[in-house]
Amino acid sequence: MRRALLTAALMVGVVATSRGADEPPRFPIMAWDYADDEPTLRSMADCGINAVAFVPEKALDLCAKLGLRAIVFDPASTPQPWNEPFQSGPALKNLPALIERVNDHPAVMGYHLRDEPDASQFPALGEAVALVRKLAPGKWPYINMTPGMGEGYDQFLDLFVKQSDPTILSYDNYPLGQDGNFSYGYWANIAQVRAAGLRHKLPFHTIMLSVAHLTYGEPTATTLRLQAYGALAYGARGICYYKFISRELPILDAPDLGDWRAAPLDQFLEKTPNWDVMRDLNRQIANLGPWLLKLRSDVVYHVGEVPEGNRGLGDDSLLKGLLAGESLLIGEFTHEEDGSRWLMIVNKHLKHATTCQPDFREPPEKVEYVSPVTGELKPFPAPWYSLAPGQGVLLKITPKAK
Repeated sequence: MRRALLTAALMVGVVATSRGADEPPRFPIMAWDYADDEPTLRSMADCGINAVAFVPEKALDLCAKLGLRAIVFDPASTPQPWNEPFQSGPALKNLPALIERVNDHPAVMGYHLRDEPDASQFPALGEAVALVRKLAPGKWPYINMTPGMGEGYDQFLDLFVKQSDPTILSYDNYPLGQDGNFSYGYWANIAQVRAAGLRHKLPFHTIMLSVAHLTYGEPTATTLRLQAYGALAYGARGICYYKFISRELPILDAPDLGDWRAAPLDQFLEKTPNWDVMRDLNRQIANLGPWLLKLRSDVVYHVGEVPEGNRGLGDDSLLKGLLAGESLLIGEFTHEEDGSRWLMIVNKHLKHATTCQPDFREPPEKVEYVSPVTGELKPFPAPWYSLAPGQGVLLKITPKAK
């Protein structure tokens, strides 16, 4: 019961970022980056970002002015440098005063604890999570997990939940290689995180690649769309971009990797072409968000090649298949208030657009779609509606009366 009540509270207080009293909650769209000046924060807000992963106390007023929620970064409460293990002592000592000073600030979404901890750090993180829960109910004790695959990763996530008791499952996975290939490990990973979220009744957020570095390739409009719409099809309750700026993180003694490129802002904080690409995508997600936040993920399947750890069409699916397209992803949902059925159909192909022609197991009375341009529910213009590479569409299905 405690977990159920907590999860319900999170849906309002953390998972969906707040707006005015008469406005619907916003789907969380976060920049995983540090920012403390108005030009950078304004560039994020203008791009459709509504939350920032690393914000110092001094920048909270700027965030509120720009409509941004913030994960508060306090260097005294988190390990320095970035690769040092988390110790609960500094957090338990310093978080109470920080929370007392800033917790009522309208920009505060949560408090940064640790990025990518190993299992040895879970008990200490659990102590810090318990403290944040006690002193700042409804705020996110922010921990982000590593990617992974296979049975060992299931056990890793279960141990994390048992020992750290998180409020949200957040993880990162960067699927784009320098040759432009999109790793199918992305789908295996997200399937396991989704399953862990369902097991433990926790929402999950995903951090996706938006900057080239090390062995990771330059993001494009297609790969940004595919990561985001793919996550939405799996039922993610928030997305995050790593990173917004093509430079090293200027905190936590993070190293300069030397080859940052193609993020929305370059190393001189000037806009790149991907700023416009991300803004377009974020506008679409923001328009879908009020609908997505009311949907419960039921099943996810692939049409065409089925990635490891996933499934294809089955007798339990709303669709028998699709009449066009060779590589697609479908998420089925139920509306938590009225019980209506919904589909997210995503074109996974990196080069070819396809018309969206779902072949229903039982022909429906009506099919509607949420316009990514206006957010309105409209009659679905089959068979003409086309999905660009990486693009998705959200459909509402009304069955025939029996």
